[in-house]
Amino acid sequence: MNDDDLNELIDAFTAECEEFLQSMETNLLAMEAAGLKERQAAVKEMFRAAHSIKGAGSMLGFQNVSAAAHTLEDCFVILRDRTDLAALEPTTVSVLLQGVDALKKITIESVQHSDVTTPDQTENLEAIAQIFAQFQAKYGKSEQPPVPAASQSSAPETLKLIFEQQVPPLFNRLETELSQASEADLTTSVTTLKQVYYQLSGLAGMLQLPDFGKVAAALSTLIESPDLTLQRLQSEGWAIAQNLQTARQQILEGRAIDIPEISPTPPLSPSPPLPLSPSSTPPEISPSPTLPVPNPQRPTIRVDLERLTELVNLVGELVINRTNLELQESELRGEVKRIRRNIVDLSQFGGQLREEYDRLSFAEWRGGNGSSGLGKVAAVETEFPMIANGKSSPVHAHFDILEMDRYTEFHSTAAEVIETAQAISHSATKLDTLAIKFERSTDQLRRITEQLRSRVMQLRVVSFSRAVDHLPRALREMCLTYDKDVNLLLVGRDTKIDESLLDALRDPLIHLVRNAFDHGIEMPEVRQASGKPASGQIEIEARHQGGQTIITVADDGKGIDPEIIRRKVVTKGLATEEQAQEFSIAELYDFLFWPGFSTTEGVSDLSGRGVGLDVVRTNLRTVRGTVKVDSRLGKGTSFIIKLPLLLSITDALMVKTDHNKIAVPLDAVEEILHIKASEVHLAGNQPMLWWREEFIRLVRMQDLLEYSVLPPDAPSPDPLTQDEIPVLVLASTEGMLAVAVERLIGQQEIVVKPLPPPLSKPRGVLGTTILGDGRVVNILDVDDLVGQPVVNSSIAAVSGKLQELPPSSSQSPQILVVDDSYTIRQLLSLTLTRARYRVVQAKDGVDALEKLQNGLDCSLAIVDIEMPRMDGFELLRSIRSTERFAKIPVAMLTSRSGEKHRQMAMELGANQYFTKPYSEAQLLQAIPKLIHHSII
Repeated sequence: MNDDDLNELIDAFTAECEEFLQSMETNLLAMEAAGLKERQAAVKEMFRAAHSIKGAGSMLGFQNVSAAAHTLEDCFVILRDRTDLAALEPTTVSVLLQGVDALKKITIESVQHSDVTTPDQTENLEAIAQIFAQFQAKYGKSEQPPVPAASQSSAPETLKLIFEQQVPPLFNRLETELSQASEADLTTSVTTLKQVYYQLSGLAGMLQLPDFGKVAAALSTLIESPDLTLQRLQSEGWAIAQNLQTARQQILEGRAIDIPEISPTPPLSPSPPLPLSPSSTPPEISPSPTLPVPNPQRPTIRVDLERLTELVNLVGELVINRTNLELQESELRGEVKRIRRNIVDLSQFGGQLREEYDRLSFAEWRGGNGSSGLGKVAAVETEFPMIANGKSSPVHAHFDILEMDRYTEFHSTAAEVIETAQAISHSATKLDTLAIKFERSTDQLRRITEQLRSRVMQLRVVSFSRAVDHLPRALREMCLTYDKDVNLLLVGRDTKIDESLLDALRDPLIHLVRNAFDHGIEMPEVRQASGKPASGQIEIEARHQGGQTIITVADDGKGIDPEIIRRKVVTKGLATEEQAQEFSIAELYDFLFWPGFSTTEGVSDLSGRGVGLDVVRTNLRTVRGTVKVDSRLGKGTSFIIKLPLLLSITDALMVKTDHNKIAVPLDAVEEILHIKASEVHLAGNQPMLWWREEFIRLVRMQDLLEYSVLPPDAPSPDPLTQDEIPVLVLASTEGMLAVAVERLIGQQEIVVKPLPPPLSKPRGVLGTTILGDGRVVNILDVDDLVGQPVVNSSIAAVSGKLQELPPSSSQSPQILVVDDSYTIRQLLSLTLTRARYRVVQAKDGVDALEKLQNGLDCSLAIVDIEMPRMDGFELLRSIRSTERFAKIPVAMLTSRSGEKHRQMAMELGANQYFTKPYSEAQLLQAIPKLIHHSII
């Protein structure tokens, strides 16, 4: 076995151990509120998990892991056989949880240090041994028959050598055959197991170990049974394998072999009970637990994560190109229909030509000589001479016009037109057939693409439970420590998320749970006094909506008092009293995520350091996630996390508004309405719509979205002034909102493409998608839009909207950007320019001061702190000490997030303090207020 194969096995072992350890922890936590039968099943499940870890660790040479798992396995045996599970004590669960933690640490240490015993491993091994000793002291040791003194000594070296080196391969062969046994190959498995038994029995006879031979004899009794089934073979076989392992360990320790007898598994079908020998009595304890039967190993390969990501991206491109094919197929069908209509017109034209010629010929015959019709026919014959010798033929001279048809080139031309039309019609039929085949191929491609997308996404996604399974344990420990009773409700545990998001989610979720437990949930007596149940509840929900994963952490506690935040902001010097009064609720909540900010006066183990929520936002930014707060005083608080999906293909409703196509995720559309203008009600200046027995806000979509591009020359149509108003009723966690659009285009499947870094997510825009014709269309973030206040939403708000437009380039405010990083200057300038501000750059404080002294007129300065020649603090001090520049607002933009730097900037006169990486939306939202403050 080479190093790659060994590393692959170790990776599989690590992943398997994580699952088994998490299973043990989950079962221990569930036992406290479970009934007796559920507790018994949980103990068996934990015993199987510990046994599996022991066997896998031994196979890979991790002896410390195997020994620790074996000791923990013995603890579960005591729990199963010698305790009253109906009266399970919480302290017993706590002790076993500590044992699981110790085993987890030993596993990690063994993998990292190649099973070299470290002091930490020794400490954890001793901790598990102490737990086992506590269980023996509390529940009693197993009664063992008297053992001769000679046998109590250590086993001879030869015996040890045999049981350490030669016996384990036999056990591995036994367990492998049990795990891979099947109904089809049951006879083959029995033959192999007989060979294992003969070797074990011979070994027992050679070494004079009759007790070990009795344990092995159970295997012979099992495989010789006439009514042997696969279920019984695997159930009792695993129990025999466990007994053989225990006997081997007892021999190595020099102890007498003491193994309980195994009760046979009752058959599934009704059958008479097997007779018992007089000497055999059924054991008082339940039979050894049935160990899980793993599926046969299937070949696996290791794939680099980047290659898997490339594959996922290619699937997205495939879907886009498939959409393009569908568009072309639709255009082809349309063209075929148009060709058929033209063929019909051409056939009618040819028929009219022939009818006209026949009419003229008939007129010649009827009119005779001197008839006006004769002149017309003569004119036609002059223009189109007779063919096939026509009138000059002596044969034709004996027949008149009724007795022999006469043909001219006119008649031939009409026939050619008809024949050409028929040929084109035949080709159109073939085109129609090809279009039908094209449509079927496109449908098949759609199904294959959907299957491919589903299979590929399964390679990268895991259940949300992987991110939250550790939280019940953490919450239980906090409840015991701080004397609170809090329930944790997990909703959407099976929601699929990208595996790469797990690490970024674990810390934020534990911090949010700790925050809800400490700041949100009140003490039991306080809750009862306010009419709430004594037991609080924290709910974590995960779901998919509109191409993103939304995770909500909500509690039913006291909520967040914005006035406490406002006072804290002033106390910490982050804003003046006047500025703090102007902050909105959302702006106040944003301070909760600042480093070092906490509403708690004292510092405890849970809170007061201002670290938790800062970690939440920082971790989420690394995966392009966002977090927002919604709180109701006295009712509770919700933290809403939004994470982009690695690849999201969703259905969207395409609409047109303000000369632009917009994609609205279909799962956020509650209802599509067409209303009359008379159905719009006004509440003051706000249009309202009566919908399902309540009034909801009605706004135009162009009022919700802000574009940093010049508007077209043609005025934007106002959907609220139409006779029939298309309205979308949008639903989100923020509530309901009715949105009027210019026109509904139709439903379409789209690939959601989040904006790549360093671009920040615009407010109200989830991402983009590429249509079949190559156009890029924005996708709405409904949650952002529903919670966004709209000022100019009245029917006659055209003048109000003009006031909101950014000023023209000649009148727009000028902003001075001071940073020694060229990249930061260019990125910030691009952001401000798109927002229609004029920008002047300076590479350090000296350069900026020179530009100001030379007459630069700026409405705002955005300044970095650490720069050569003159840093940001020195520049700020110079600006405030110069009367000409003293009124210029200064916002600090720096990577220094410490309280000391922030306090120094505020003392020197900074108006705002931003940290890198900055939020583009927050920066653009704060700039107008800073400029307006300077004007006042």
